[in-house]
Amino acid sequence: MELRFEFGKEFELNRIKRTLERLEWYESNSYRPKLPAGITKESSDNEIKEKIEEEFDSKKYREIKTKFTLQFLDIKESLENKLKKIFNKEMPSEFKIYLTNYGVGGSYNLPNIIIYNINSNKGLRTIIHEIIHLIIQEWIDKYSVKHWEKERVVDLILNSGEFGFLEDLSWQKDYHGTEMYIDNLFEKYFFKDPEEFFSKIESVSL
Repeated sequence: MELRFEFGKEFELNRIKRTLERLEWYESNSYRPKLPAGITKESSDNEIKEKIEEEFDSKKYREIKTKFTLQFLDIKESLENKLKKIFNKEMPSEFKIYLTNYGVGGSYNLPNIIIYNINSNKGLRTIIHEIIHLIIQEWIDKYSVKHWEKERVVDLILNSGEFGFLEDLSWQKDYHGTEMYIDNLFEKYFFKDPEEFFSKIESVSL
């Protein structure tokens, strides 16, 4: 498993435009994505590009890339072995990590794309969080698992004893009540058979 980091002004333009397109969804789900000051849905591409030019600091991106590359080397083997043991499925040999100054803390696109906001204080853990998302997305789609259900599941996985080597435990502030039924199912089924666990969520979903 390898991490390949990329960043650039063209990517930032697309990230900002995509964030603006989804702004209502983000706000309705209690996310507060970062955007350049003064940029709105009415802003032109040229206006956005001017802001990116003002704020783009390649040194900061390179420092994050170096930091995460070194940190990942320390946990790579443990993480790889654990993911293979738990999920018992083929997964990407490489994940492309796009570093950005905008949007939410982290996001992902199949099959192996992860987007990391360099302003996040959760560091490498966010990238591992998104790796888990990518691995389970097949079941999320297959069993119509809702957004906050999958967020609770990913955090339960990463905060379990199986991933104790990550050390820094982290929970989101609000799972919108999904913990009331997800947690019991997770404890009963997940580590025995992950797909069976996901197949049972819809029957108890709020």
